[in-house]
Amino acid sequence: HGFIVMNRPWGAVQFVETEHFRNIPEEYLFFIETDHMMMRPPLNGATPEKPVGFGFYYMISTDPKLQPVVQKFLDPAIDIRTVDNVGPSPLLVHKAMLKRVARPWWDLSVKMKHDSDANHIFGWVLEMWGYSIAAASEGIVHRLVEEFQVEPGALSTEAQLAEFAAGRFYIFHYTYQFEYMLDGTPCQPWNIGEWSLDKRHFNQISPAYPLPQPPPGANAAGVWLLNAWNEAMGSIPSWPSKQPAGGEGGQVVQTLYGRRRLDWFSRHANGFEQEARKNPLIKRLRGKRYSCAAGAGGADAQRVSAELQPTGDMSLAGEPRARWGAMNDPMQGPTCPVDACLFVNLRGKEAVAHADGSRLTVYESVYTARSREAARPPLWSCEAAE
Repeated sequence: HGFIVMNRPWGAVQFVETEHFRNIPEEYLFFIETDHMMMRPPLNGATPEKPVGFGFYYMISTDPKLQPVVQKFLDPAIDIRTVDNVGPSPLLVHKAMLKRVARPWWDLSVKMKHDSDANHIFGWVLEMWGYSIAAASEGIVHRLVEEFQVEPGALSTEAQLAEFAAGRFYIFHYTYQFEYMLDGTPCQPWNIGEWSLDKRHFNQISPAYPLPQPPPGANAAGVWLLNAWNEAMGSIPSWPSKQPAGGEGGQVVQTLYGRRRLDWFSRHANGFEQEARKNPLIKRLRGKRYSCAAGAGGADAQRVSAELQPTGDMSLAGEPRARWGAMNDPMQGPTCPVDACLFVNLRGKEAVAHADGSRLTVYESVYTARSREAARPPLWSCEAAE
């Protein structure tokens, strides 16, 4: 049916109709999501008549943009102010109440999905609105608990972090990114940090254990999340992805470093252009031209021209157009040290370039090389052109 995140309403309908549901001895059910981490056990404040939910700031039924669409699917006899700004998670609810609301939630969500206004305005939270409006239509009023969950990120306010440190919250919802530069500076929205803790990096792969600690100065919420992930992975003997132990060879797995060079970011207004304004290495090398030889070069080697173009593109004779930018990644090791390392995308493969004085030496990235050994042979050896 095209629900952007997942088809939770149909899952609820299927669930309440199973023998497993009927055989659950507990009276109350607790619904959380795959990106919810428990910080402490929640108290069950639900009753048979009133579930417990969390109020989302972006689901206010009287918002001028949202109100016309909410009213379109709400019985005119129902006060729009009774539509709680909740979704189906996190939720504490009586079994009978879930069974009562599941089918109306599903029916309404499908109806809204086929309505162009609802599909456009509600977007990825459409099925959350399906639950909220269906619950109000059934006369269900939620008890809203502010401390039910917290959604921190690198830009969390001091007030939120103080409450986090005091242990106020029950659930850590890791939906926002923790994006930091290596000096501990948090990144602004639509930025990727030199250290980037974001669940979206691991949509298709498991993170490799252990994840590297955040830079000094990262907030307490980011440290907590990083340590919780590491604790969980380290407690599972069969965890599928691990970094090679220190001193061992083997393939290094990319986790939290080097994500700043994702292609969309390198072309984004907050990407290369920002680095060109702020990064000393990029300022120094922008527009530089080089004479390059394949491999280690040598006096008799055939040489071709290269340019680190001011736009963030890189030209190199015989190679398709590439991108370049800063690559402050400690995992690259001495081959490409922090503050003297560039990202270079050659033939769709990630490479790095050590900028050492007038020399520029391009190497295979540690993430595509077979080991983290420092003695990776150069792909190109370049000298600044006259």
